[in-house]
Parts: sequence; C-alpha cells; structure tokens
Amino acid sequence: MSRFIVRRLALMLVILAASSVIIFVVGRLAPGDPVQLLLGDVPDPQVVARVRRELGLDRPLVEQYLRFVTGALRGDLGQSYANPGRPISLMIGQAFPVTVRLAGLTVALAILLAVPLGVISAVGRGSLTDVAARLVALGGMSVPNFVVAILLILTLALGLHLVPVSGWGQREHYLLPVLALLIQPLAYMTRITRASVLQALGEDYVRTARSKGLPPRHILMRHVLPNAAIAIITVAGLAFSFALTGAFVVETIFRVPGMGQAAVGALFLRDYPMVQAVGLLYTAIFITMNLVADVLYALMNPRIRY
Repeated sequence: MSRFIVRRLALMLVILAASSVIIFVVGRLAPGDPVQLLLGDVPDPQVVARVRRELGLDRPLVEQYLRFVTGALRGDLGQSYANPGRPISLMIGQAFPVTVRLAGLTVALAILLAVPLGVISAVGRGSLTDVAARLVALGGMSVPNFVVAILLILTLALGLHLVPVSGWGQREHYLLPVLALLIQPLAYMTRITRASVLQALGEDYVRTARSKGLPPRHILMRHVLPNAAIAIITVAGLAFSFALTGAFVVETIFRVPGMGQAAVGALFLRDYPMVQAVGLLYTAIFITMNLVADVLYALMNPRIRY
C-alpha cells in the first residue's frame, strides 16, 4: 500500500506539472486581451503599454509561465487583474470555503437519500418502486444542473415565493443551490447503491445466510450493506469532486460568492492568474480525491491489493 501511495503521489506531481502547462497555454490562446477588457476603449497606446508592463504581459510567455510556477510553489498565486492589489490566495481563501460547504451539504444529502432509495429499489427488484426509482435516477443523470436551477427559480422562487432567488448569508439561501446540485449525485449514487446491493445479494455468503434461516433484515444489515458500502463510500468522494465543479454554474446563477462565481468572472475578464490558480487547485482536488477513493477501497476490501 505504501509503495502504491508513493507512486500515485509521484504521478500526481507529473499530472499537476502537465496541467499547469495546459492551463497556461489554453488561457493565453483564448480570444480577448485582458488589458483591453480592463481599460475599455482607451485610445492611448502608452496607457495600454504601461498597464501591460505592470501586469507582466510584455514579458516572454516562457518567463510568464515560470513566474506562475515558481510563485505557486512558494504559495504565491499572484494578484488578480480584475481586482488590483488583492492577492489571489486571499480571494480563494474567502470563496473556497463557501463552495466546500455547498458541495459537502449536497453530497451528505445525496448519501442520506440515495442509500435507502437504492436499497429499496434493489430489494424490490422488478417492482413498480424499482422501476420508478430507476426512471427518476436516469432522468436525474440526464438533466444538467443549470436546467434544474432555472426550473427551481421558476417554481419555488418566482412561482410559489417560498425562497429568495439569490443572495447569501441566511439558511434559506442554501436551499435552491443545494437542490440544483443534488439531483445528479443523488441519481448516480442511487444507481450505484442499487447495483452494489444487487451484487451483494447474489453472493454465496448471502445464500448461505438464507439457508441458515436468518431473518432478511439481519442478512441485509449485517451482510449485504457492509459489502455494498465499499462502492458507495468510494463513489461519494468522487461525487464531492464533481459537486465542487458543478457548483461553478449554479453559484453563478444564484450569485453565491464561491469559487464558481469567481472563476466565471475571471474567465470573462481574462484574469489569467485567477484562472490558472483555480484550474490548478481543482486539478489537485480531483487527483487527491481519486487517490483517497482508491486507498479507502483497498482498506475496506481485503481482496484488493496494490
């Protein structure tokens, strides 16, 4: 296990290095000049040249990339073009906890709802409840987050006036963003739970327990669910990563002051340092969560050896 973790950590460094190059190059290839976007219609070329020099955009691309990488290694992500004088690390430190709370609450609710739904669907395989749960799960996986967000605004906010459309700081402000993010992980985890429970129900140890006359509830709680939980827990980590990225659009729609709103604003303004920092951060999160999922899977399943 220790060798596997060391190999994965080394691979993580390689992926982060490659990702930093891709993020930097794609950002520079995107149409639009950050200086022109910041200054607007400024005819004076001297002003444009001065701002470009202050932002370091007049230097060679290789030098700009090396400054970005060396700064990131020191923990200095630079300063935002759109918010002069504000360190990006400070902006991320303010926005990232908001997104983490949103994604964490979403995944927690998804687990609480998906596990019983998946178990009921698997135990009653072929029943009307099973068919309904599978159809709902399929629909939930097919509908994008932004469509769900718009429907929630039209019904709960504008139609029934139950919750505010946007805003942040109060408990009711969590409802619409969490519901918009919840649909896809709930649907996916329900299907995973159902498949895992069905697989466990077909194992020899379950048939042996039935032949001994053990109650179905005892078999389910003591033999089926502990083994099905292996896949559920590992998938939950990946669902958290996807909830973090899915929050980009949802946060923008509901004006939540998280990473999504900051990243989308940076993309529109060609705020290169902010875009690079967000891209590198989320790459690191995805790699780390995949590593954690693999380690948890090996720890919970003795048959897995790396």
